[in-house]
Amino acid sequence: MRARAGDFLVLLAPTLVVGVLVPVVTRDDPAAYVPVLLVLLIVATIGIAFGLILLAHTTRGPSTFAIVVWQEQAAFRVQPNFRRQCVFYGVLGAALVLMAFNGFRVGHLSVLRAMSYGIIVLTTLFLLVLSVRMLRSGPLVLTSEGLAIDGGRSFVPWDALGARAESGAWAVGSPELVRGRRVREFRPGEDVPLEVSLYFLTRVIDLYARQPERRAAIGTAEELERLRGALTRQVT
Repeated sequence: MRARAGDFLVLLAPTLVVGVLVPVVTRDDPAAYVPVLLVLLIVATIGIAFGLILLAHTTRGPSTFAIVVWQEQAAFRVQPNFRRQCVFYGVLGAALVLMAFNGFRVGHLSVLRAMSYGIIVLTTLFLLVLSVRMLRSGPLVLTSEGLAIDGGRSFVPWDALGARAESGAWAVGSPELVRGRRVREFRPGEDVPLEVSLYFLTRVIDLYARQPERRAAIGTAEELERLRGALTRQVT
């Protein structure tokens, strides 16, 4: 599953609204730009602060693991979740576009106009890149055989993983076993935000990497219940 439709709305709508609203409202009355600017700056500041809080804190826990059948085998699935990033970058994009329009108002300064065009181009490219990344994203799937990353674009067998000293990182000790896209190092949740506590997820993967005898139970309700009871939930 790719990012949800609501994620794209949260990401793109603020920038599009500002890009359309400001020129229309201030076209016939330049003085109207000041109150519009103040209102949008207040909204942008609140939105960015809220986005930073969401990026720094999460209460997602093991309950968001889903039991599914993946390629005819029972599995645990973790969905991608871009909402926190979208809240922050969506409002940030809107604030940057608003800054660009402010630069256009000073028509006699060519440097400011050039900077304004640059801000719009870079903001558009960034939002486009993030949108493509969201479209190409997929769930992380844990099976008895290994880890399917981004919905299976890469498949890392358990035997290919080698735990490293630092928590949450696994070096691919046997890259020849990896199927699909090459993976040098796997950090769950780093490349694609996931709808589960990263602390919980790293402990689950570490458990299966070190205890092969438990892998056969992956994808069962009993095993999921055991994980919830055995692994302490931690807000990350």
